[in-house]
Amino acid sequence: MENHSENIQRSICPSCEGTNAEGSGFCVHCGASLLTTKRGRFKKRHLLFGGLSLILIGITFFFWIIAPESKLVGKVNGEGITREEFSRNVERSRKFYENRYGQGIFEGEGGKGNLSRLKTEILDEMISEKILLQEAKIAGYASAPDGEIEKKLEALKKQFSLADADFKKMGRDIKDLKVEMEKEWIISQFIQKAVLKGNLRNPDQIFDQWLAQAKTRAKIETYEKLEPVTTAKASCCKSGCGGGSRARSLDPKIEQEAKAKGLEYYEKKTQKKGANAKVTDFGCHIQVDIIQEGKVVVSLTYRDGEVQEI
Repeated sequence: MENHSENIQRSICPSCEGTNAEGSGFCVHCGASLLTTKRGRFKKRHLLFGGLSLILIGITFFFWIIAPESKLVGKVNGEGITREEFSRNVERSRKFYENRYGQGIFEGEGGKGNLSRLKTEILDEMISEKILLQEAKIAGYASAPDGEIEKKLEALKKQFSLADADFKKMGRDIKDLKVEMEKEWIISQFIQKAVLKGNLRNPDQIFDQWLAQAKTRAKIETYEKLEPVTTAKASCCKSGCGGGSRARSLDPKIEQEAKAKGLEYYEKKTQKKGANAKVTDFGCHIQVDIIQEGKVVVSLTYRDGEVQEI
């Protein structure tokens, strides 16, 4: 006959090692307290649940602190650059280059490199823009005067015979466009009045030095693994000068001619004025970089009085 007592849960006395019914307060053999074993089991359960709580707290901390950073590609002095805005700028530039140079520019292994360099340049531009806007705000250039952006937008529509529907076809939202135009106005005013301070003798050098110092002071964080920014290269650089590694001194007369031709080309093409030009002799070619509001907007080669886009 099966002994029913074998199915009863037992607890072991820590003093005499006698067996007792589960839940007993004292040992039936020696009278010692059995509460210590209960406290031990409670402590184990407490540690177990405490460990689980720490894990849950860690997961919560990850989603609270780390996960939001996955929505950013970087920060400048604590101010985030959103991945959404970055992706939008990359896609816009990608379409521009595909329309100009063909769909294959971003295909294959070479295309991956082109896309990586494009992303690097876009991120660098966005970092520079953040720094400029932050410094402009400190200097008191926080917003454009009432009606200024509307006036510029209407002038833009009139110049190119555009309506709101045309902007939508181009994938541009009027509201976003106004925001961008205001940023450009703020940056332009800040550079002219606070950085250059009316000094037009060598504005490119003054601005480059100011921006380099501002970037050194700024706390910049990036979360994208991208290639370093490189300047545009002419085809001759692939086996020649390396696109900037062997810059040479230039005849001042040729430099002025190249600068004038480059600016003439840019103004005629874009109908924009106020740009500057930086001329560099790389040995295998003379390069003219057109700079608008502190950014290189197009690179040209100069030869025999003619310029051509790189």
